[in-house]
Amino acid sequence: MKNDHINYQQQNLSQSPILNSNKNQTQQQNQQQNQQQQFQHQQVPQLSPQQIPFSEPLKNNNNNNNLTLHQQQQQQQQQHQQLAGGQHGSLLRKSYSSRFHEKPQGELTKIANFQDVSPEERPSLFLLKLKQCCYVYDFSDNTYMVSKGVKQEALLQCVNFLSTNDQPLHESIYKMVFEMVAVNLFRPLPPRINPYGVMYDPEEDEPILEAAWPHIQVVYEVLLRFIDSPTFNTHIAKNYVDDRFVLQMLDLFDSEDPRERDYLKTTLHRIYGKFLGLRGFIRTAIRNLFCTFVYESHQHNGISEILEVLGSIINGFLIPLKDEHKQFLIKVLIPLHKPKSYSVYCSHLGYCMSQFIEKEPSLAEPIFKSILRLWPCGNSQKEVLFLSEMEDLLALVSDEQFGKFRNQFFRQMTKCFQSEHFQVAERALYLFSNENIVLLIASKNNFSLALETFYKPLHENSISHWNRSIRNLSISSLKLFMEIDMDLFNKISEKYKESKKKQQQIQQREKFKQNAPEIQKSKQINNNINGPTETKADKPSMIRRKSLLPVDPSTIAALSSHRSLEDIMSTNSNSSNDDDNDDDENNHNTNHDSEIENEVKEDFRVPVNNRYTFI
Repeated sequence: MKNDHINYQQQNLSQSPILNSNKNQTQQQNQQQNQQQQFQHQQVPQLSPQQIPFSEPLKNNNNNNNLTLHQQQQQQQQQHQQLAGGQHGSLLRKSYSSRFHEKPQGELTKIANFQDVSPEERPSLFLLKLKQCCYVYDFSDNTYMVSKGVKQEALLQCVNFLSTNDQPLHESIYKMVFEMVAVNLFRPLPPRINPYGVMYDPEEDEPILEAAWPHIQVVYEVLLRFIDSPTFNTHIAKNYVDDRFVLQMLDLFDSEDPRERDYLKTTLHRIYGKFLGLRGFIRTAIRNLFCTFVYESHQHNGISEILEVLGSIINGFLIPLKDEHKQFLIKVLIPLHKPKSYSVYCSHLGYCMSQFIEKEPSLAEPIFKSILRLWPCGNSQKEVLFLSEMEDLLALVSDEQFGKFRNQFFRQMTKCFQSEHFQVAERALYLFSNENIVLLIASKNNFSLALETFYKPLHENSISHWNRSIRNLSISSLKLFMEIDMDLFNKISEKYKESKKKQQQIQQREKFKQNAPEIQKSKQINNNINGPTETKADKPSMIRRKSLLPVDPSTIAALSSHRSLEDIMSTNSNSSNDDDNDDDENNHNTNHDSEIENEVKEDFRVPVNNRYTFI
């Protein structure tokens, strides 16, 4: 019945006086097109494979002698595509863009509007306008301005027709719509100009916008209105929206124009929802794109938009999750934490992680352990983003699941507390302001381990950290732990003091051992300067000093009885004197001995308390 109604519409449209009045114009237009095609065949290269409509497949001529050099290169390129990845219809990138070097395709003439024809004639008029929209022009110059205006007006009229039409359309219209979309959208992208990821500065680096956007935007609108129309038939459209169509659309996500990526995001989501047979292939294509980005190219402009689409796809997964989806999480999504451009798509990636944890809480353990294993080193900005993602994910984790990875989490948090970069330490300390995280830490199973792990870094930060805000946050965190359990807090603080005393003693011993050789060297230097010091182990000197004279009484008596040679000679000469004089001499000798003894005693005085005593 539908086909009969459409055939009746086409018969009435063929008899319409409005279209018959335009036959001469269309014939003139066809003649101009033929002349223009001959001119293009002589001077302009052939259309690229991306710009050829689906209704005009590539023709492989056996007669290569009649082909130009450019055409032969295109044939070799097509053969290489079929050998490398032809099963999915992947196309090789080129260095030029649709914004430049577009081949002129002649002038367009305006045809009747939809308001000027009857409702039965509008589908055929819609088909004619779609053919007009297949003409592509170069927007880098001001040529063919009239034709550009005619095409844009035709596109806008097609959008209005699709938004108001409530009748089913013929299969030929489906074919022409997707041909027009392929000709206008599927094109090689220009080479990258702006830096990507962390090096991109939105204040200095302006985004590269598509010059042909006035037409491309309306083409996206036509495609979206066509897919969203209530009369859209997926059984007919699946003949044209195939694997090749999906791959070409995913290639366009690398465009630097954010407006086009936004439209692509919406279009891909609509296709995933409408075409059930393509869902598995779309997920596989996204997986391959992510793996190429992580392990090979490290550059792609549309990762954030694809992750946004993927988040809505994951939200529709049934419970329990399939093993395929779990492998996609572990092997594809978690490795996206590695690239340096993580900051571009971190929010959408975190949303995908949270969706998996909500669907199946047991996946929290591999997710957290993998994120902690991939923790950045030396990149403070990325560390702050990791902490934000951890805070969002911990809000979805139960106490039982938290106990499986708490040790790794506590160790990483202590490193963040002790970080010299104040933003990292500040973001880590702000985790204690989250009620969900405080409840996890304050549980009976986790609090003692958390306090033992966190007390030392928090106490040291409160005393010696260079940033004032970090010191204040550390003190407030310690007060929080004190309020939770005062007794346990006191025990751990005492243990910390004792351990610190032991460490100080050990450090002093180590310092003494390290400084012992230096002390010995300094003593030797002093001995060389001041002379050797007397010790018990020293050998007796051969030169006797006054202080070393013997103190034996017999020795003192012998020394006191010593007489000089003059005294002996005088005694011998005076031996003939009288006996009366002997007494005088004896008295004189005793006086002399007493004087010698006094002299010896003076030599053996020893100072005691600033006084001299005799030995």
